[in-house]
Amino acid sequence: MVTVGIDLAGYSGTTGVCRVTWAHQPLVEFLDAGNDEDLLAAVRTADKTGLDSPIGWPVEFVALLTAHQAGAELPGRSRYLPHSDGRDGLRRVTHRLTDDLAWKRTGAGKQRPLSVAADKLGVVAMRAVDLLERLADEGRALPRDGSGSVAEVYPAFALIQWGLARRESYKGSKPAALHARAEILAGLADGLGLGIDARAREWCTRSDHDLDALISAVVARAVACGLTYLPTTDEERAMAAVEGWIHLPRHDLPLSAVRYGAGSDSERTCSGQEPVSRKPF
Repeated sequence: MVTVGIDLAGYSGTTGVCRVTWAHQPLVEFLDAGNDEDLLAAVRTADKTGLDSPIGWPVEFVALLTAHQAGAELPGRSRYLPHSDGRDGLRRVTHRLTDDLAWKRTGAGKQRPLSVAADKLGVVAMRAVDLLERLADEGRALPRDGSGSVAEVYPAFALIQWGLARRESYKGSKPAALHARAEILAGLADGLGLGIDARAREWCTRSDHDLDALISAVVARAVACGLTYLPTTDEERAMAAVEGWIHLPRHDLPLSAVRYGAGSDSERTCSGQEPVSRKPF
């Protein structure tokens, strides 16, 4: 199996792309990410791609824009259900259902997901859907729930699920961030049994975008092996089809389960004995 992780940025030079070939000795490679053609070429080599970007917008946000554009009465605003600790749920106009569920499931607290509706993340999502449209034009099945060849991932939340999150942020160029990235990379390598060469270690320590791309490729493997949380209710399935779905790794399984596909319904496929189907879902 081959997975690709893309830490997507807007039209800047900070996108990271990582490819992992899950053989007996997994191979980690960082690929060119200079333009859309580079990203599409990387996706075409993969059985599964983890895309670190929203691939949809909140239904309530779209309804607001539609009403405003038409000069109609604006719809009311609401929140998702309160958190188990009593805090308010996220606002439906700024966040998707999957954002709220992922925030609650990880216990991320003050680390709330960025809003694709009211933050610069919207530019990233615009680029993401442009890329997905081009892939769909090639005949790929790309449902927004991630059941096709591309799944939405959230590296920072994946680290929480795996117990690898650090108190200090791993984002940016401060010495503390570099140290946090080195620790996260060591935890990934140990948990997965990956032999990461010096060049790849340098890339991940130097850039949080490259580290996020590696994490995204690992989560893509988890998605392909059935080791992430899926929509379970009718509402979740319906909203995932429209707004997208963040695939969170299961917190009850060790990282080694991702390496070997252990504990999944797809264990034989993930062991490398069979390729992942590329047929439409």
